[in-house]
Amino acid sequence: MGGWALVVAGIILIPLPGPGWLVVGIGLLVLGREVRWARGALVRLERFMRRHGMRTSLRRLIARRQRERARHPHPSV
Repeated sequence: MGGWALVVAGIILIPLPGPGWLVVGIGLLVLGREVRWARGALVRLERFMRRHGMRTSLRRLIARRQRERARHPHPSV
């Protein structure tokens, strides 16, 4: 539930000054623990941000998530 709330809040923040895309990315990180498609969406969002020159620490968050998943594998949903 929290992941969905962050994604929606981030989408609302996108046209406003502030970290809209970053909030969407964090929401996808949270959702990635529950649903498989969110992991792919997170990677696509990171590529989009990089392509359009947006600087973010999202890449570090993705790398941390991948290391965490490698250490503690769980059955996919």
